[in-house]
Amino acid sequence: MLRIKLCLLVTLVLSLATFTSAWAASPYLFRDTSGKWWEQSVAECSAAELVGGRGNGIFAPKDSVTQVEAIIFLNRALGHRTEADNYSMSQGGYNFPATFPAWAQRNVAFAADKGYISKAGIPSIQPKKAATRAEIAVLFANALKLSADGYQLNFKDNAAIPANLQTYIAAAVKHGIMAGRTDNTFDPNANVTRAEMAAIIARLVENGKINPNPNKYFIARLSAVDVAGKKITVARGGQTLTLSLQNEALLYRAGKSSLLNAFKASENVKVILDSTGKVAYMAYTAASTPSGSVSVTTGYTGTIRGLLSGSQWMLSFQPDAGSLTSFPLSGTVKITQNGLTRDLTALTSGARAEIKVTGGSVSEINLLSNVPTGNERRGYVVNMYLDYFTVRYDDGTSEEINKSNVSGTFYQLSRGQRISLTKVGNIVTGIVPLNEPKKLFGEVVSVGSSSITIEDGDGYERIVDLASGYRVKDKDGDSINLDDIDKEDSVAIELNTQDKAITIQLTDGSSSSSVLEGEVLEVDASGSWSIKIEKIDGTEKTYDVEDDVDVYEDGDSIDFDDIRKGDYVKLKLNSSNDVTRIDVMDYEIVEGEVTDVDTSGDWSITIEDDGREKTYDVSDDVYVYEGSRSRDFDDIEEDKDYVKLIINDNDEVIKISILDGSSSDDTYDGIITGLDLDDDEVTIKVDGRTKTYDLANNVKVIKDDEDLDLDEILIGSEVEFEVDDGEVVEIEITDDEDVTVEGELYDVKSGYIYLEQDNGTSSGVRHKLYFASSVSLKDKNNRTIDEDDLDDYEGKEVTIQLDNGKIKSLKVTE
Repeated sequence: MLRIKLCLLVTLVLSLATFTSAWAASPYLFRDTSGKWWEQSVAECSAAELVGGRGNGIFAPKDSVTQVEAIIFLNRALGHRTEADNYSMSQGGYNFPATFPAWAQRNVAFAADKGYISKAGIPSIQPKKAATRAEIAVLFANALKLSADGYQLNFKDNAAIPANLQTYIAAAVKHGIMAGRTDNTFDPNANVTRAEMAAIIARLVENGKINPNPNKYFIARLSAVDVAGKKITVARGGQTLTLSLQNEALLYRAGKSSLLNAFKASENVKVILDSTGKVAYMAYTAASTPSGSVSVTTGYTGTIRGLLSGSQWMLSFQPDAGSLTSFPLSGTVKITQNGLTRDLTALTSGARAEIKVTGGSVSEINLLSNVPTGNERRGYVVNMYLDYFTVRYDDGTSEEINKSNVSGTFYQLSRGQRISLTKVGNIVTGIVPLNEPKKLFGEVVSVGSSSITIEDGDGYERIVDLASGYRVKDKDGDSINLDDIDKEDSVAIELNTQDKAITIQLTDGSSSSSVLEGEVLEVDASGSWSIKIEKIDGTEKTYDVEDDVDVYEDGDSIDFDDIRKGDYVKLKLNSSNDVTRIDVMDYEIVEGEVTDVDTSGDWSITIEDDGREKTYDVSDDVYVYEGSRSRDFDDIEEDKDYVKLIINDNDEVIKISILDGSSSDDTYDGIITGLDLDDDEVTIKVDGRTKTYDLANNVKVIKDDEDLDLDEILIGSEVEFEVDDGEVVEIEITDDEDVTVEGELYDVKSGYIYLEQDNGTSSGVRHKLYFASSVSLKDKNNRTIDEDDLDDYEGKEVTIQLDNGKIKSLKVTE
């Protein structure tokens, strides 16, 4: 089963404190559980030290299980209490939010490293939020490696169950972890109570799916009952044991408290022993006792790789989630297919199967389907061996191809090679190498600065060197960073002719495929939330945002609508590609004309913006794009290219977008902030950033469909301008009457003034501007100026606000 690693899930560990003092005679009973349907399940889990109360004899059975409690309870239910409570967390990479409770971190880290939950999803855990029925079902199905294998849900509210979770919920229902409501609904979004969690755990132990402590928590057959001596004799694992009962031992039959004399020899009972070896809990059960020593049955779904004979038959089996393993077959192994009993000859290489392993041996095999035969199949060679090779088909299944079944030779093949394979029956009639790039598939073991290590489908670790200019992509083919890849992510690695990784792409088994970053272009907090970003490769994409999204900036939680256009963000997506977390990065975005590019030693780039030069350090792994085309850093041209730099919190440039050239040819809206007619240049502010453009020789200037000369432009006007081949070819004045302008107060007349602006010529240009009927005149100290005294300020710099083309306010700025 594909490892979906959800991060919201179970534990009725409900109380992490020491167990409460006894209510009535037993330390495992609670005042609010007596006589209820959940009494026996709670007593069982309490006696097994899986759960505790809230204090004062209260269990709080109707309280919801939180996400963190769920994870702790899972660890304990699987027998990892001591290990998880004292986990070293040495592997690191957990990224706990600052507000995450310290007391829960070891258990959560343990669950992540065991693969029960996603390490990448830890920041999305909400410790106090209740876990839902769907989340609990998925967690247990994933942790126990259960498979639905065709089982279909038939609840009335199937449509309410997310499509990507249905197979896991079906597996949970099929294997008895969860059941529907009495009205035939599953109610996936309902919270799971503490009482319900106790019932789930008790049921899993009874069904043989889990056992947290086989030496003290087991099912056995009663041989004798000594009521007067308060003792029982049981047959367990081929041994006969006589056990004393605690004075306050809990005894149950059919969910109700019982007496010892109600139990009879030859009945099966579930027994829990205390630390002294006495019976603390005993309940009648219809479940059968395991033969031999007490063993836990584990289910796997995967592909049969071979059947090996010897002193004992061995099944070579590749689980969908795990490494290639050889299991001994039990002497009484049961083999079925489509409800019919089969023999060992049905266990052919490549067959899909669900197996049950009990006590280390395969006890049941359910054949799901055979590898299709008689048709061409395409795939990639996983590994070459002396007498066989393994192939990964395009549908994700794998198969061993044995020499004895090939009507020809395959020794010319190599690892990662793309092939077409044709079979008739079990005989391979044709293997054709295809002229396509090699690919390797596997799970990530580690990622370094120059290589990546994976575990391939045969369970072998392979180190692959990274090629120069390699690229990393998510499942959708969008570019991500190498450090966005996590351990245990599933990847496909395309190799170049030197067998180095040229492209690494996350596949469906990955948890990190949904980590993206980019510059915010648009934030929509109305209705259904969304965010539009420009990704690292220059492409733009809009993502839906969950309404409970977590947003952080500088470690502090902020609201979604606090995100600003131009912010640089990292997005975390769930399996539905909805944004669940946004981190606003402390990145700087600047633009300017390149004046120097240094590729010797430590790289650097110098740009000029508004007459000011600044040099920035450049990362060795910098992304350089011109439009959608990738460029090398040394392709950037000095004194020509205009660029946008993204600078990370280490003050290094991580991305450079070359904005000049054909990629910037378009029509834009902006404000003219400068004009130099001698050098044929115009400076325009667009979206808060200024840029100087060359003016074409035949540049056209229009206003209200009438042509203007360049020297008639009022600097400060709003314009729409067209860029072609890096030059401004047309400027349309869209507003020069309701704008703010600056210049020198050249001359004051009755009712109007002349404003002189620098346009690059020796004399500048003077614009005649009339006063509005009501005008505000201020000096640089914000004191009012009489209109008659305004001529005292001739030659001074002023800022003017126009309203309908007339001066509404004028302030002297020097």
